[in-house]
Amino acid sequence: MFSVGEHVIYGTHGVCRIGDIVTMPFGTDDREYYVLSPLTDPRSTIFVPLDSEVLVSQMRPVLTKEEIDELLSSLERGSLCWIANDSERKAFCQATIRSGDRLEMLRMIDMLYIHQEEMKDQKKHFHVTDERFLREAEKLLHEEFSFVLGIPRADVVSYIVERVERSS
Repeated sequence: MFSVGEHVIYGTHGVCRIGDIVTMPFGTDDREYYVLSPLTDPRSTIFVPLDSEVLVSQMRPVLTKEEIDELLSSLERGSLCWIANDSERKAFCQATIRSGDRLEMLRMIDMLYIHQEEMKDQKKHFHVTDERFLREAEKLLHEEFSFVLGIPRADVVSYIVERVERSS
């Protein structure tokens, strides 16, 4: 169980602060909810019922600096091969982002970056859907890394590159 004041990752909403745990009526019963405020949009409020295993399972603790550094040192560039079939690649990217697995998201981002560079070299366009998945995964990871590391989001890429190159 999470506590008021903790920061968590909630699904694709990114880093959220648990502002409260409240009891509210639900039909004829009362139900307890986590009250989440996304850091990127503090005016938004997300209510997550404590008794919903599916929704609560989308809440994950934010990584620590040590866990981020460990992830980055374990990342092997080019470890995922390009998925040529558009629908298979789309399903893979959707599942990876939904899973919240940071290492898999890093691997997916790496795969997309490599393909994007190949497309540039060939003077071809990067697929719009691939671009959308790349930006969505980057947004989630960069927001969390920025929050945990206490650095601006603009500095996250250089932090990642430095750590990955150092471990290669």
